Amino acid sequence: MDLNIPKMGYFILYRNEGGFFGNAIEKEQLKKGFSEEDAKYTHVEVSGGGQWSVRVAPPSTKIADITQIYKSRNIRIYRYRNSLYEASKRYKVAFWAASGCNLRYDWLGVIRFKIKLIWSVKSRFFCSENSAWALQKEFPEALGKKPEDCMPADFTNLGYFEKVWEGELC
Repeated sequence: MDLNIPKMGYFILYRNEGGFFGNAIEKEQLKKGFSEEDAKYTHVEVSGGGQWSVRVAPPSTKIADITQIYKSRNIRIYRYRNSLYEASKRYKVAFWAASGCNLRYDWLGVIRFKIKLIWSVKSRFFCSENSAWALQKEFPEALGKKPEDCMPADFTNLGYFEKVWEGELC
């Protein structure tokens, strides 16, 4: 993969490789009405450009080298459909996503998809919540829902996003 493809502020989606957590997210995305293919993408990160991303995963958010952590994973890269996004706003989206670094992972937020009575913790994020929050700081109407209600597959919605690249991360 050419590391010039993931631009700062783009969204990188990672295909499920199995395991309890990934399978549970995929199953929940299917229940929410996402296509079988889109539901397979169970993790999303905001690109910092090149090999860098903002990784929201336990125990806390941090900057990550995708070539080391996700080697050989099938990924998709998307960008938000808005002329201002590409011109200047994608940098701000990446900045907002990175501002969550060192925050603890929001386990309760993820569990909330199954048990609706659980509240959302405003000082913690899960992957799609951080990505949606960062995008909505610049584009408040993006995705049409609150960040805490977003799932990774929401970033495959071609009404809001354009696929830039898909393939294996080498």
